[in-house]
Amino acid sequence: MVTVLGRTFNPEALKQPRGFMRLLQCFFAMLAFSCCGGFGSSLSFKITCTDAGDNSSTITETVKADYSYPFALDKIDPHTLDICGIGESKVYFPGDFGSDAKFFVFIGVICWLYAILSLLVYTFMADVYEEEQKNYPIYDLVISGFFAFFWLACSSAWGHGLSGLKSSGDPDNWIFQGGDNALAPICAKNSAGSFIDTNVQSCETLFAGNFAGGNISVVLGFLNLFLWSANIWFLYKETKWFKPNTEILNEEQNASYGSID
Repeated sequence: MVTVLGRTFNPEALKQPRGFMRLLQCFFAMLAFSCCGGFGSSLSFKITCTDAGDNSSTITETVKADYSYPFALDKIDPHTLDICGIGESKVYFPGDFGSDAKFFVFIGVICWLYAILSLLVYTFMADVYEEEQKNYPIYDLVISGFFAFFWLACSSAWGHGLSGLKSSGDPDNWIFQGGDNALAPICAKNSAGSFIDTNVQSCETLFAGNFAGGNISVVLGFLNLFLWSANIWFLYKETKWFKPNTEILNEEQNASYGSID
């Protein structure tokens, strides 16, 4: 048997619902923040315009931007262009979804660490955890309730942030905007839907991103919400709040059996 600091490893707790659920929570919390933190994609679009020196030929240039955690697209260095005979022009990228992504990853990491710690308590300190006069099961219950709430909050926030990231990842949603706040002035259109720069023939989206990793992380976030919420009942059964009710019920049943006899 494995012994650490005089404590012997006891796997019995892992066979119980609270221990098995905690194993699942540890695994899926790690998957959730890994999928979010490891997810990345890119966007690209192509600009086609008439050659200023030769009206019979065209010039094309591709603008591409890679992004990853924490998904602060507005922090990406602008892309500098010098085509279409309009001089130097810059393309900026919209959106900062870092706060939603960081919140999600933070909760995932904290829950993962707590799950590991509690598994160590379950398996190496089972006698301390299960003593009736101790409050460890109550602490475990309350902390798990808080984590269930935070999984709801961070998964909802990251789901909303991912929706915004998908919108920003599609150049068609912002490259045609004109005015002082235009992000891609070279592709700006007027109210009639024509390019303001008449040398520009087209601005065409080539890739609007692949969000499979982000979608999976959101699903895993809500799965963690379910796991932490479902485990509250099993943790409640370990507390001294539940045991008196069980004892009263057993006494009532014994009394009813005695009266029948």
